[in-house]
Parts: sequence; C-alpha cells; structure tokens
Amino acid sequence: MITLKEIAAEAGVSVMTVSNVIHKNYARVSPATVEKVQSIIEKYHYVPNMAARSLVGKSSSIIALLLPMWYADTDSLLFNPYVGMLVGSLDMLVRKHGYYSMLCSFREVEQVLSFQGNWQIDGSILVLPHREDITHRLVEQTQTPLVVIDRRFDDIAMNSVTVDDQKGGYIATKHLLERGHRRIGFACPGYLTMSSVLNDRHIGYLKALKEYGLEPNPRWLFENYQQQEGGRQIGAALAQMDDRPTAVVSTEDYMACGIIQQLIQAGWSLPRDLSVVGFDDSMPSQLITPAMTTVHQDVRLKAEKAFNILLEAIKNDDRRLNRFYQLDVSMVLRDSVATL
Repeated sequence: MITLKEIAAEAGVSVMTVSNVIHKNYARVSPATVEKVQSIIEKYHYVPNMAARSLVGKSSSIIALLLPMWYADTDSLLFNPYVGMLVGSLDMLVRKHGYYSMLCSFREVEQVLSFQGNWQIDGSILVLPHREDITHRLVEQTQTPLVVIDRRFDDIAMNSVTVDDQKGGYIATKHLLERGHRRIGFACPGYLTMSSVLNDRHIGYLKALKEYGLEPNPRWLFENYQQQEGGRQIGAALAQMDDRPTAVVSTEDYMACGIIQQLIQAGWSLPRDLSVVGFDDSMPSQLITPAMTTVHQDVRLKAEKAFNILLEAIKNDDRRLNRFYQLDVSMVLRDSVATL
C-alpha cells in the first residue's frame, strides 16, 4: 500500500501538502496541486487511516448516530420501520457530505461520552430518545455538537428537531370523531410519563375528545413496550373485552399493525369491528390489510433538518447553537377506519 511520503514524492510536493489535501484544507494548497494529489490518491486507491487522522487532527470526519438500547425489544436496534428509515436517511446525508457514519448503541450517558472522546467524533445525532432523564444528562454533558431528534427541553440550550406531536394525536382522534366514533382507545409503546412524544400525542387525543364533550375511559389506555408484539397483546385484550372501544389511536404504525394482525387472526372484520389509526406513515401501514389510515410525518425532511443543524454546529465549533425545528404532520386516509 502506498504511503503519504510516496504520494508526496510522486506529486513533487511535501508530505504536509498531501496531508492538507486529505484533510480538505484546500486554502493552503493551489487548485492545480489539489487535483494532482487527488489523482495520485485515486490512482493507487489510497485510503487514509481514520484512527491516525483523529489522533493527529481535530477532525475524524465521523458522525455518530446514537441509538438507545432501551427502545429495542428484539436482537436488532433497527427493527422498527420508523427507526430504520430515519437512520437510513441520516446515513445517506452523512455520506453525501463526505463524512462517515458510526452507529453507537448505548444504555448510559458515560458510554456515549467515552465513545465520543475515544473516536474524536465530530458530531452526534440522538435518534429516538426514550428516557427523559438520560437524554437531559447527555445534552448537558456532551463535549461535541449534538442534535436530538424527537425531544426538546425548555430549561437547557440544545439542538433538536421534532414534529407537532400534539397536533398528530389531535387530528388522528378528530378523524375518528368526525366519522361517528365516540368510544376511542389510545395505544402507545411505553409509559406516557417516560416520553414527552407519547405524552404530547396523548394530550392531542384528550383535546379532541374534550371538544366533543367526551371523557377518556382509563380501561382503553393501552401502554406496552413491546411494539408490534405489544400490539398483538393489545389486540388479544380487546378481543376479550365486553366494554370495548370502536376505534383505537396508536402512536406508531408498528404497534397498530400488531393490533390489526391479532384481531384478523381472531376472526374480526376490520374496520367494521374496530377502526385503527396509526402514526408515522411507514411502509407497513401501506402493506397491511386493511391499508392503514395514519398520521404522516416527513422522516427524510426530519433527518435533513437535523443533519443541517449538526453541520452548522460543527462549522461554528459550538455544541449548543440552540437551534430548533418543529415539523408539521398530516392525515393519510386509507382503509382502516369505518364510518359509524
């Protein structure tokens, strides 16, 4: 394998000049020299040692995609279609801008801080935070630029991108109310007290009910950490209930799919026997039968906003720019809701 010294000799420049080209410090090198050095690099398929670069310089060109392990209930952290689409969109943007993405799964803040330091991470994006306390500590203690997706704290400067979760819960419930439903349940993957995203969607649900003079039935609040399998458990519970709702709002498509699968397996006819509204507009919502009415959020735009904030923070060497975007949501009407 060719070395920096050999590249420099062939190009007739110093090793430092080659290093500047590799590190994209083009201000110190003429365009003609940059082109010459890059042609030699491509000729020999030279690949720089990233670990060595991170030790010598301030930049490793690595963006960490942080994924909390407490969210996963399977062997894979990317089993959830929403998470997979979000991580895939982020990775595409990272590569497009000349960086390298590294997936970092973690349970404790200390694991992330050690990871960031050891690898000289340029910046991090936290995907789907689920524990409020750990997320807050990470925002406080991180020493590199960080963007949090799906969470905003008002008591600390931070960079974040969210969607209008309250509106999402509201329009999902309002859609059912407008079609004659008055007995509406609410299903979510986790406890409302542990996630502002779930809580905000629930607040929207309550707001819509209140507009129609309705009180929520506590028996129709279904909290389960198991996602799709949790949805199947909720479906099984619904099948055994005498006083059951006519419709359910789910805070994610994946859980809603589990509910639909279980009830169809039990011999129910959907949406005649139960109407279901999901959240995310992920691929499973289009593939399941009946095709699912759901709340649409633009996952690719969310990834783009988050990555652009991170680039700005890296450029300004400021881990707390305090940038915030809240994206809109909308309804996608398919076949999983009946009119009473």
